[in-house]
Parts: sequence; C-alpha cells; structure tokens
Amino acid sequence: MQESVIYQDILQKGEGKGEQKGAVKFCLRLLNQRFGELDSLIVERIKVLSVEQLENLGAALFNISEVADLVTWLNQQDNS
Repeated sequence: MQESVIYQDILQKGEGKGEQKGAVKFCLRLLNQRFGELDSLIVERIKVLSVEQLENLGAALFNISEVADLVTWLNQQDNS
C-alpha cells in the first residue's frame, strides 16, 4: 500500500500542509513580536499563503516597518 501512487500523493499533500502550517506559525510569531497582536483579517490572509509566499514574507519583514506596509505586501500577493 505504501508504494501506491494514491498513498504517495496523500503523503505528499500532508507533508506540504504541515510545512505550510509551520511557516504560518513562524511568520505570525515574528509579526506578533514586531507589531503586537494582528487584526484577525490580516491573520486569515496570512494563513492562506503558500509556503513560497510565506518564505518571501519572512524576507520582506526586513523592509516592513508598520502594519500598513504588511497590508500593502499582502495586497501585492493577491495581485500576483
């Protein structure tokens, strides 16, 4: 069973979701340390970002100085 294509696909999806959840948790932790508790709408927008986008957010944090900058960054992600 572990060698089946379906099993491997499910396993990969599970691993991807785990990686994404970990990246979300890390980014939210950094953002909360920097800006305090974030608005729930912003948190929800961050939770749906891909792993790649979350990695980009982590790098962008060096240039984000206020919550408005974060919202601008999130809006750019929506448009790309």
